[in-house]
Amino acid sequence: MRKIILIAFVISLVQQLSLAQSNTKKYTIFNPTPRNQMRDMETDRPDITESAYSVDAGHFQLETDLFKQVRNRQETGKSIQNYFNLINLKIGLTHSADFQVVVENYVVDKFTDNLGTSIKKSGFGSISLRYKQNLWGNDAGKTALAAMPYIKLPTGRFVEHQSIEGGIIFPFAMDLNNGWGMGAQGQFELQKSESGYQTLWLNSITFAKDLSEKWNGFVEGYYTYLHDEKAFDAHFNGGISYQANEDLKFDLGFNYGLTKNTDKVYFAGISFRY
Repeated sequence: MRKIILIAFVISLVQQLSLAQSNTKKYTIFNPTPRNQMRDMETDRPDITESAYSVDAGHFQLETDLFKQVRNRQETGKSIQNYFNLINLKIGLTHSADFQVVVENYVVDKFTDNLGTSIKKSGFGSISLRYKQNLWGNDAGKTALAAMPYIKLPTGRFVEHQSIEGGIIFPFAMDLNNGWGMGAQGQFELQKSESGYQTLWLNSITFAKDLSEKWNGFVEGYYTYLHDEKAFDAHFNGGISYQANEDLKFDLGFNYGLTKNTDKVYFAGISFRY
């Protein structure tokens, strides 16, 4: 209960900060930002670190893993999960806020034990609802910060429990000049466990570099820590993206677990806005 009260307090604080933020542009979902005043396209993918920038008011942005594979090997066997069209659909609510729906459209889950016996499941995955509020730097400046509370709904057939999970993310961005950029993220999440809810912490840092006018590359490191289980996992990520035009981007990359029994992830995706 105390953890839920803490999340509620943080969300309330975010709302107060957003009201205090100077906002001379009064565009909303019902009064969209004109095309000639839209910001450069920013995406939450392909790295783990979310973007600190929101989608322009009244515009949609679709970011999706066209294909994503998660591989994991443990003492009892190995598992492979294939995600097809894992979508993050965003809509700009105001000049500094957007709403997001993350949907795991189709998942194929296969586990093979050490004796060669396989169990395969497939079907619809989970749904997450997210709200991003940029706190500063949405339009100008060297740095930007946002807050993004979210909830996860137990809609998929792969969910081990029928409980709502949720948390809050604080993504930060900094322009390092000469085509370099840095991002960082702190995340707090309440996950369902056998004894109730446990706390997950995630911290990340990422560096990106413009390789040309259209190509960009990134490297990233992050770790997660499950408080009750005292489980620490570290990861190293990398990838590239291609900006076809101001509204269309392709990406390709990997997420490699550095600690024992952590996932190895490979993905290819696309993002566009309108």
